[in-house]
Amino acid sequence: MLADGVPVPLSGRQVDLLAALVVQRGAVVSKNDLLSTVWPGQVVEENNAAVHVSALRRVLGREAIVTVTGQGYRFALPLMEDEAPGAGAPAGAVTGDAGRFILAGPPTSTSPPVPTVRLKALPSLSVTVQGRDHDLQSLLSRLVRHRLVTVVGAPGIGKSTLALACAHERRQACRDGAVWVDLLQGGLSQEPACAVAVALGLDPATPLTTLLEVLRPMSLLLVLDNAEGHADRVAAFCHTLIEGTEDVTLMVTSRRVLRVPGERVLRTPPLSAPPQGRSVDDALSHGAVALFVDRVRAQGLPFALGQHNLDQVTMLCRRLDGHPLALQLAAGRLATFGLDSLCERLNDRYRLLTRGTQTGPRRHQSLRACMDDSHALLSEVERLMLRRLEPFEGGFTLEMAAAALSDRSLDAWTVAEALEGLVDHSLIQVDGDDRPRYELLESVRAYGLLQLEEHGEVHLARHMHAYTVHQLFERAARAFEMMPDERWIGEFAPELGNVRAALDWCVEHAPVLGLGLLAHALPLFELLGLRDEAGWRHAAFENELPHDLPPETLTRFCIDHASLMLPQDPAGAGVWFRRGLRASRTADDPSVRYRALCRQVLGDREISRAALRHAMGEMTALAGTCEGPHAERLKLLGLVARAHVWRLEGQAVEADKALCASLRLAREIGAAAWLMDDLERLITLLVAHGRSLPGAAVLVREWEAGAVDGAVRQRLRACRAAVLLAEGRVREARAVLELLTAADARFMAGADGPPLWMPLLAWLALAEGRDADAARLTGHVPNAWPQGAQQMPDAPWDALLQRLRMRMDDLQLADLREEGRRWLEVEALTAALAPAGELARESPRVVVAMRRSEPRCEGGPPVCS
Repeated sequence: MLADGVPVPLSGRQVDLLAALVVQRGAVVSKNDLLSTVWPGQVVEENNAAVHVSALRRVLGREAIVTVTGQGYRFALPLMEDEAPGAGAPAGAVTGDAGRFILAGPPTSTSPPVPTVRLKALPSLSVTVQGRDHDLQSLLSRLVRHRLVTVVGAPGIGKSTLALACAHERRQACRDGAVWVDLLQGGLSQEPACAVAVALGLDPATPLTTLLEVLRPMSLLLVLDNAEGHADRVAAFCHTLIEGTEDVTLMVTSRRVLRVPGERVLRTPPLSAPPQGRSVDDALSHGAVALFVDRVRAQGLPFALGQHNLDQVTMLCRRLDGHPLALQLAAGRLATFGLDSLCERLNDRYRLLTRGTQTGPRRHQSLRACMDDSHALLSEVERLMLRRLEPFEGGFTLEMAAAALSDRSLDAWTVAEALEGLVDHSLIQVDGDDRPRYELLESVRAYGLLQLEEHGEVHLARHMHAYTVHQLFERAARAFEMMPDERWIGEFAPELGNVRAALDWCVEHAPVLGLGLLAHALPLFELLGLRDEAGWRHAAFENELPHDLPPETLTRFCIDHASLMLPQDPAGAGVWFRRGLRASRTADDPSVRYRALCRQVLGDREISRAALRHAMGEMTALAGTCEGPHAERLKLLGLVARAHVWRLEGQAVEADKALCASLRLAREIGAAAWLMDDLERLITLLVAHGRSLPGAAVLVREWEAGAVDGAVRQRLRACRAAVLLAEGRVREARAVLELLTAADARFMAGADGPPLWMPLLAWLALAEGRDADAARLTGHVPNAWPQGAQQMPDAPWDALLQRLRMRMDDLQLADLREEGRRWLEVEALTAALAPAGELARESPRVVVAMRRSEPRCEGGPPVCS
């Protein structure tokens, strides 16, 4: 376009917009018409038209285009129509349906000749892109909608490969194609303007203003690879380029976010790795396995993935975090070490994973070089944080990170900024939850351990980690008194890995700290169904108890240890209960003594009745002091302990009141696990008492009328059966028990089902006059408990046996119980729910013979019609 014979620099969009106004000169052109003419088929913001109108006014003068408020724009300069557009027409003339026009207004600027562009071809995609289909589509989608997309990720994660694949896919969508610019050549970071000029075939010293003039009329995808070296300069360059051009789209790969207005970030995740136990085809659909197998085969090795090596390959891919560079390096070492040895050596991965491609950059020669290259870009505080966060297993929060660095007197803002910097450098993963949680991948943690060893800080970092976890679970223990189980688990279950790591270290190096943590974290193990692990962790400290242990910590350890060992060794548990009770006498806090008394009463099977009564007196005296506000769980413990003593003393009505009060409180505070145990205690009380109890009857009917789901409903149904049997409503009780022992209900109950059903089924048989079946069911009892007869509650079975002895002699009872002991579970259930008067009419030995003669599936239960 010429203004008074002088070329005027305009971009392609600006020329199109000016042409649209000139064609309808004198008329008002609406914004919508301009947008549909200049950007046909695209969704763009309305202010795009205003931006380009402002640019035209800077060139042509403010009076050239008039804004008509609420309507649009009108072109106001005089025009001269070119009669001979073919000969001597200016190359930049504005063209419309009415011909060519030359603007008569004064020019506002001039520009030097624009250099000729010679674009370099895109690098070839030398490897197959594995497991990145979703990421590739996400990147392409972002590039359609946005002009600056930054692909960020950890070192060696495959950012450049993903960007190159995207550039090959996207280059046809841009009129001038795609240009690849490597900002890190020969290990040195390049100035972005110089590197772009070279990629365009221009002089490296081309000024930025000239570079913008070259790029302004182009429709181009410009890829800037490895931008982390001079991220600040790259950010400034990208901002200038976005502001000064229209159809140039920027895709940047970097280990850190640029933080430029309008930037959209795509975080490159690790390649997916399958869990154990998947099929070969399913495993190969995961990017990590596919890449590893592809790289092994590329070396010409006779390697085939099959069931014989699938678990090893899967484990290797998971331990290497699905990290593409690490997987490629591991594939390169397979011929030397073999798969078994390769997996065993992963703990020393930074010495193992070397020997990268000879033509690649130095940072891709080994995993250590790759991490060193990223580490060099960090500030001193970021380096300190990276190595001191190494002990955290399974993640951490911002507060935990600050606590782990509390010995360095860093304020919270410094810690937050350093943590954010590590996230920006893609060395720490973060989720997007309301309460963000951070995590180091295993390879980054291993690098952090190397840094700790080089700085001599391994012991200090482990100690600060254990201290941090201990402080956290001190708060967790207080929260447990008031917080519902589900919410408490949701908040503290993610710290299980940290608890385990801290306890492992504390056994040898800080037993006092470890014992405190173990006491506070016991609810976590119990609610997650990890009582066995809690047991052996307590046993690990058993012979390492320090002599100067605070009495509160010693008491808690002894009582917890006794409770955990009770099912296997009741006598040994009694010794630890009594040791804990002695230690509690020297504690300053009366609640320590109260807790110890309650736990001993409930668990010590060696305690005498006289000692029980004495403990009951002490508990009653301490209850008023200890069962105050914010101590609801302690109150639950006191109620259940008193109910236990009253049951043993034959005061069933008092025990019933205490248990029902405990159940209501447990439901009120959301103590779901305690509620389940209380329902089982109530069943035990009903079976032992054998008669109706008013509190239990009212509670069960009241709760059944409300909304109760899942496992609680199953246990409440069992309690309902016990109430019905106690009231003599045998037929209704049978109907409830049939529902309770149906196949789907048994599946839902799992191993917890038989201990719940068996006393009730024996009681049902006894109530229906099927004394022989009832006797056999009492013999089958040890098979119903997962850990044998030692785990059985004594009271309900003792009561049932007493009733049976009133109906048959001891020899007959012993024979029947021995027959029941040999029953399978399905045989016990069949006998328990047999119609009254059928099997019971047969002699005991005939019944057994009948059962043994029934046809069976091989290795399975009898076939029942």
